[in-house]
Amino acid sequence: MKPKTPVQARLPVVAALFLPWPVWLFREEAKGLPLAVHRGGRVVAVSPLARKLGAQPGMALEAAQARVASLLALPYPSQAEAAWRSLLRELHALTPWVEPLEPGVAFLRLSPEEARLLAQGYGARVGVAPWREVALLAAWAAREGEARVVAEGEEGGFLDRLPLHLLRGVGLTPEGLARLRLLGLGRVGELRAWKPHQVAAYLPEGRALLPFLHGPWRREVARFPEEAALEAHLSLHPPAEASLGLLAHLAGRLFRGLAGRAASRVEVEAVGQGLRFRGEHLAKVPIGDEAGMRLALELALRKSGALGLPLEEVRARALGLFRPSRQEGLWRRAGEGLEGVLARFPGVFFRVEVVDLEALAPEWGFRLVPWEVEGAALPFAGGSGVPGRKAPLGALSR
Repeated sequence: MKPKTPVQARLPVVAALFLPWPVWLFREEAKGLPLAVHRGGRVVAVSPLARKLGAQPGMALEAAQARVASLLALPYPSQAEAAWRSLLRELHALTPWVEPLEPGVAFLRLSPEEARLLAQGYGARVGVAPWREVALLAAWAAREGEARVVAEGEEGGFLDRLPLHLLRGVGLTPEGLARLRLLGLGRVGELRAWKPHQVAAYLPEGRALLPFLHGPWRREVARFPEEAALEAHLSLHPPAEASLGLLAHLAGRLFRGLAGRAASRVEVEAVGQGLRFRGEHLAKVPIGDEAGMRLALELALRKSGALGLPLEEVRARALGLFRPSRQEGLWRRAGEGLEGVLARFPGVFFRVEVVDLEALAPEWGFRLVPWEVEGAALPFAGGSGVPGRKAPLGALSR
């Protein structure tokens, strides 16, 4: 009887690129305009059209606007990290194998037909191949909304035909690309003809490129780490604003579901006026009580932009659940365990008692008193180290 092939081995590796990630988030707002996302007065990401017109990441925002007259400049979205986690959960609904590399880049296990639908539906560049490294290069070679498929056995020919500049997506620096072009290289196949030690010696980033040029290639795609979560949902008929009472009701339901656990962040998703709003709040301290949960939900709702609008549906989630650890004492009762130490080393423990916080000299501001354990006091050795002189407060005899 022929053994069954695992599902992961039957499906190819899919590399999906939603890059540049902040530009991809604003794809609806841009609508064909040159777009630049800025933070702190600097451009951090540009659309392909803006790059073609002369805008580059890293330049000052004023310089980019002067170079591209029709540039649409938008601030870096504060919810970019939350949006990436939300997209990963959507991809997880398609397949259990979802492995994120960085915001905007993920590996999946899908059939070629499903990969094409993914590329068209999300406007992403998608590569499909039996190997991770080949799939990633195929994604960089694809257009937006397109899936580039490389069949098994055709990897070498595909890599040899790739333009050399596509290696920029997997680690080749602009300086390295310029050095290779000085030698007349224009295709990846010409670089693959080099020995591995030649690539590593000529390019500072050569060792990082070797897995894509010579292998070893990998097939593994990790399963998506499912996060423990709690959810509370309310439907409002007729639509109403999110009041403190509504948030308190949701917070109470989430708190009862914690059952001694704590949450690291909360998410709020609201539907109103035909629009969907999402907000997230990452707590600085674990959320373990009902008051903290209500405050976190209020902050998440404010970040979503739905505060003050008539809402038809509100969904709250508590994520990153864990059970807080508590440090307990080494002994069950106070003083237990010290008896053996005191029997072997009498006079080793003292207790510091502060007598004057404003003393001119630190040694005059405290005194050492005997440490009492279960009614037994340690002998206190008074006196100073100078013969014939009384010891000050806090002084030791030796």
